[in-house]
Amino acid sequence: MSLSNTGAIVEHDSRIGDHAHISPGTCLCGSVSIGNGAHIGAGATILQGVRIGANSIVGAGAVVLKDVPAESL
Repeated sequence: MSLSNTGAIVEHDSRIGDHAHISPGTCLCGSVSIGNGAHIGAGATILQGVRIGANSIVGAGAVVLKDVPAESL
């Protein structure tokens, strides 16, 4: 089970892993992959096709342009 909060936008073909947390106001553009246990901070934007590795943390307000390896902060 993953958690998606109020105002989060998850677009087409995106995949969210188990125990991932998608904070309020987050935008996952199409074909985004969020790994198990990852945390996406409030208002972050993950651009199309980007992969966020397992147990990584993306800070609030971040704009992620490239893949993030597992266990990254």
